[in-house]
Amino acid sequence: MRGIGAALGWVGKGVHAVTDRSRFEGFVSSGDSDDPFDLQSLMWDNRFKIEFPAATVSSAVHGCSFITVTEGDTASGEPDVLMLARAAEDSAAIWDKRKRALKAFLSVVEVDDSGKPSEMVMYTPGSVYSMVKTGNKWVVDERVNRLGVVSVAPLVHKFELRRPLGHSRITRAAMYYADAALRTVVRAEVSAEFYSAPEYYLFGADVSSFIGDDKWTALMGRIKALDVEDGDDKPDLHRFTGASPQPHTDQLRMWASQFADDQDLEVKFADSSNPSSADAIFAAKETLITTTRDANELWGHGAVEAMQMAVRLRGKLDAVPDEMKSLSAQFTDPAIVSPSARADAFSKLSANIDGFGASEVGMEYAGLTREQIIRFQAEQRRVQALQLVQGLGVAAGSALNDPAMGSGVAGEVSDDRSAQG
Repeated sequence: MRGIGAALGWVGKGVHAVTDRSRFEGFVSSGDSDDPFDLQSLMWDNRFKIEFPAATVSSAVHGCSFITVTEGDTASGEPDVLMLARAAEDSAAIWDKRKRALKAFLSVVEVDDSGKPSEMVMYTPGSVYSMVKTGNKWVVDERVNRLGVVSVAPLVHKFELRRPLGHSRITRAAMYYADAALRTVVRAEVSAEFYSAPEYYLFGADVSSFIGDDKWTALMGRIKALDVEDGDDKPDLHRFTGASPQPHTDQLRMWASQFADDQDLEVKFADSSNPSSADAIFAAKETLITTTRDANELWGHGAVEAMQMAVRLRGKLDAVPDEMKSLSAQFTDPAIVSPSARADAFSKLSANIDGFGASEVGMEYAGLTREQIIRFQAEQRRVQALQLVQGLGVAAGSALNDPAMGSGVAGEVSDDRSAQG
């Protein structure tokens, strides 16, 4: 029992309960053009849609994560604008309360075999310092920061005035509940061994006849026999009844309920019984849905800030363009409902609001992803263009086949020729 490897995945469940519901779709703007600043190429070059969800997980674990924006080394195959996600455990930041932005940022890029930093990058409003350790010395390379601000966007989880860089989703209460539940699991494991192999005690017989040199075989043996001579005392065998594991199960359920309440998890996490109705299921998820929406708003703000810096750096702009000030990050609605309920609500809104069904807002409400909406709109444009070409062809054919149109044209031509003659 000393080598038991008991483990619980509750803490990970609590973190991913929010991050799994946070589905980043892309960026949207109130402007007429779909992508005036070519954000799709920036996202593609930096694998933004792949690394951004990982950055949100790190933010939920540590309270914040960061996205650095720098000029890339195109000669080595990097994009012209390099956007990298940084974890808080490898970073340090100073918050400026008046500017509501980072005053300075330090990122540990590489460590040696002993875990000590061997390469770091420090960001300030005026310069970016690259520091590489060579032997016992640090070699520093300073570059001018053309943006004039720390080109790092924080992804904050649970922003507060006293904690501008956020709180971790792993609370002290959650850690205690998980540790207490793990102790309960270990105690249940030990108790189960004694429950499955009850102890016996024997009176009036030679114990060595049962035990010998192998006590485990004597304990686990199914048949035991002992010869008794006439006149000898008959052995008296009794059994210790093992304790029931039910108290451990009840205690584990108690810790699960406390953990679920702290992390806003669904009721089924602590209670396997079926809820009464669909409304009861939604009500059980309401707090988690609100928590996810709040997290999406903060994470989306950091993503937009990173994209604004990238556009400024790529276009060598002194300020954020006015068109980009309306940019916002789009996430899938965390309130996951059944397809039938969503379709029913969509049909009712489309019938009462003019143009709602064909708008992007309506298609998003219907449950279509950003990629599906773009594909649908592109297909609609192709169909409209084909119909326009076909309509022009039909109109031209009708004009050529019209006798009146034909005679009029011929008359005009003949008159022109006579006038020339």
